[in-house]
Amino acid sequence: MTTTDQAAFFVSTKGNDSWSGRLAAPNAAGTDGPFASLEKARDAMRAGDVDTTYVRGGTYRLDKTLTLDSHDDGHSFLAYGNETPVLSGGERVTGFTYEGKGLYSAKLASANGLDVSIGGVRQHAAQTGDFDPAEAATSGWHVLKANSTGASKTSFNFSNGDIPAGLKPHDGLVVQTFDTERLRDDISHVKSIDQYHHTVTLDDAASYALRTGGTYRVMNDASLIRDAGEFGWRAGDGKLVVKPEHAASFQSDGVVVARLGTLIKSNNASNVSIEGLTFTDTRYDGAALSMQGGHGNSVGGNHFVNVGTAVSLDGTDNSRIAGNHMEQLGDTGVSMIHAADGNRIYANTIEHIGQITKGGAGIGAVGSSNSMVSNNDITDAPRYGVSFKEWDDGQLNRNNTVQFNKIHHVGQETADGGGIEMLGRSAKDMGSVIRGNEVIDTGGLATDGKGNWLTDHKGWGISLDDLTSGVIVRDNFVKGFAWAGIYVHGGDNNLLENNFGIASRPEDAFIRLEWVPKAGDEARPHDNMVIHNLAAGDMPIDQYWKLLSPGRLTMDGNVAANGRAFGPNDAVFNPGFRDSAHADYSLKDKAPVLAHGIHDLSWSSMGTDGYHADSSMAQFWDHAAY
Repeated sequence: MTTTDQAAFFVSTKGNDSWSGRLAAPNAAGTDGPFASLEKARDAMRAGDVDTTYVRGGTYRLDKTLTLDSHDDGHSFLAYGNETPVLSGGERVTGFTYEGKGLYSAKLASANGLDVSIGGVRQHAAQTGDFDPAEAATSGWHVLKANSTGASKTSFNFSNGDIPAGLKPHDGLVVQTFDTERLRDDISHVKSIDQYHHTVTLDDAASYALRTGGTYRVMNDASLIRDAGEFGWRAGDGKLVVKPEHAASFQSDGVVVARLGTLIKSNNASNVSIEGLTFTDTRYDGAALSMQGGHGNSVGGNHFVNVGTAVSLDGTDNSRIAGNHMEQLGDTGVSMIHAADGNRIYANTIEHIGQITKGGAGIGAVGSSNSMVSNNDITDAPRYGVSFKEWDDGQLNRNNTVQFNKIHHVGQETADGGGIEMLGRSAKDMGSVIRGNEVIDTGGLATDGKGNWLTDHKGWGISLDDLTSGVIVRDNFVKGFAWAGIYVHGGDNNLLENNFGIASRPEDAFIRLEWVPKAGDEARPHDNMVIHNLAAGDMPIDQYWKLLSPGRLTMDGNVAANGRAFGPNDAVFNPGFRDSAHADYSLKDKAPVLAHGIHDLSWSSMGTDGYHADSSMAQFWDHAAY
C-alpha cells in the first residue's frame, strides 16, 4: 500500500518532479508519487503549509548546491525510515581504456582535483616523492630550500632531480608545502617550474614563509603514478589516469571525481533539521553542509564520508550537531567561525581527519563562545582533536565547555597541536572549561633546518596556548603526549586540578608552565593554580612538573607515582608538593581512586559510549516514523 501523508513530502530516485510529492512511492498507474529532487521538495514546502520532506534511499547526484534561506525556516529534510539516502557531489567516470602497466584512462571535461575515490575509497594523488602508505606522514616529501633572497611565501628552491625535467604546470598540477614547524600546510597551483634555477613559483602565497628545511610535494600529474591506488591528470589529452588496486572490478565499483564543494548551503535559515542523510564526494576545500547565519538548526544522525569539511557553522548560533558519523575527511569535522555562538556539538564520531590538508581539527572554532563540545569520539587527525582559537582580530572565545570526549591518535603530521587546544591572544579570562576528557597519543612532527624529521615534537595533550587565561582544566586523563600533557603558555588565572597523566619519557613533563618572552611582560604567567594532580611514570618526582618563569603560582596536593605501576595493581606513590605526603591513592584499571577531597575522574562519561540523552543533549535523530 502506498503511503500518503498530507503533512509531508517525499523524494525518491524513482520519483518525478511533475508529481505531487505526497506519495512515498509511485502509484500503480504511474501517474503520481514522490518528487525526484530536493530542490522540488524545498520549493513545495516554501509554497505551502508542509514543513517536512522524507528522502528515500538511493544515490542523488547533485550537479549544483541545494540552497536554503529564510523561506525555509522550520523545514526538515529527514531520511525515510531506516533507508539510506546518499547525496553525492561527484562525477561518476566511466569509459576507461587500458593503457598497459596497470594504467587506465578516461576523458573528462575538466581537470580532476585531489578528491578521487574508487568504490568509496579515497585514492592518492600521484606525487613527486615516493609515497608509502605505511609511512604516510613522513614519506614522499622533498626538502625545500629558501630562495637566495631568503624565505618566501610565493616561491622556493628544490634540489636537482627532485622534480622531473618534463613536468610542466597545467590546470591540475598543485604543490603542497610545509614550513619546518609544520604549523599549517598550503596547497597551491604551480605557476612555474624553472629547472635551470631549480625554482618553483606558486599561484597563491603560503601561510608561512618557506624556510630551508621545510617540505613540499608536487601532485596530480599522470606521469608521476607509481603504485596501485594512485591517480593523476594528463593535460595533454584531458584524461584522468588511474592505477586501480582491483583492475577487474574498479569500473563497476565506481570511479568518482568530487566536483561540488558544498551539497547543502543555508543562508540565514533557522530551525532547519537535517537528519539521517549521507553526504559524500565533495572537494577537500569545501564544506559538505555549510550554514551561514541563522539559529536553532539541528544536524543529527547523518553520515559524512569522503568530503572536505563535514559541517561549517559561519555565524550560525544556538544549533546542535549531534550523533553524526564523519570519516575520511579532506579537512575538518565541524568548523565554527565568525561568532558561531551557543552551539552544541555532541555524540559525534569523527575519524580519519585531514586526508588532504593537514591544519584542521576534529572540531575547530575561531571566535565562538558559549558552545559545548561533549561526548565526541575523535581519532586520527594530523593536527588537532578540538581547537578553539582567538586571534588578534577581536574574535573572542568565551565560556566554552569541552567535556567527556575521547581523543586518540591526533597531532600525527604537524607540530604544536595535539588533543585539545585553546588559544587566547587577548589574554583576557575566557571562562571556559576542559573537563573529563581522555586524550591519548598526541604525536608531534616537524623538520629541522636540514629537513630531518623531528618526531614527538610539541605534541601537547591539552594546550592553553599564547596567553590563554581563565580556563578550568579538571578531571582529564592524558597519555602518550610529547613535551607536556597539560601546557600553559603565558596565560594567567588558569586552574589545573585533579588531572591524571602518564609520562613516557624523561623529557616529557606532565604539566608545563612557561613564559612567552617574545610577547613581553604581558606573557609572564601569573596566578595559575596547579592542585591535586596525579602523575605516573618512571621519572623522579620533580621531572613531572616543568616550570619556566611561571610567575606567581600555587602548587599544592600534587603527587607522583614512580615506576610503571599504573595498571591493574596498586601503585606505590612518592609524596608530591606540600601537604600531599599523607594522601591515599591507588590505581585500578587506569582510573585512579582519589581520596582526601580530590574528585573522582568521570571516566564513564567519556566519548559517545558515555553519552546519555537529556534535556541538554537530546537524541533527536530518530527518524524511523516510516
